[in-house]
Amino acid sequence: MTTSSTAAKDLDAAAPAPAAAPVAASAPVPASAPATVEEAEAAWLAAQTLPDPEPALRALMHPDCVIVHSAVGHIHGVDDWLRYAARLGRTSQVDTHDVTVQRFGTTAVVSCLQEMRVAFVPELTPFVIQAVVTRVWVVAEFGGWQLAHLQMARRLPPG
Repeated sequence: MTTSSTAAKDLDAAAPAPAAAPVAASAPVPASAPATVEEAEAAWLAAQTLPDPEPALRALMHPDCVIVHSAVGHIHGVDDWLRYAARLGRTSQVDTHDVTVQRFGTTAVVSCLQEMRVAFVPELTPFVIQAVVTRVWVVAEFGGWQLAHLQMARRLPPG
């Protein structure tokens, strides 16, 4: 399955959303918090391509979210990762391929191959980055899904 920030598709509309359950240290979730994992994934992809993605990304993230990324092995919390991401340049498109969703009650693990087009230098063609990505979503205390963990490993050519 392939989804795109420019044409987000429902990953599994038939799957019922689990009942909300308390999650330790969860911040209040806005009324517009995604009701399903599929909505959360689509919102995450779309948020990355906004001119100012920080508010939309922050709204989707659990306050204790941990992001593990980059070839040097960065481990960031929400604020540090959002600052890091803002310095990279504008992301014009995000596509996902081979998406799998595993549900464990109030936790869902989404794994995929993700392709991002990032304009590190605004006047040049965006650079294509491929990564194998795992996102762990949890049902927040007040309902809706929040990102609790994000792991991105850059994909290199075989050989």
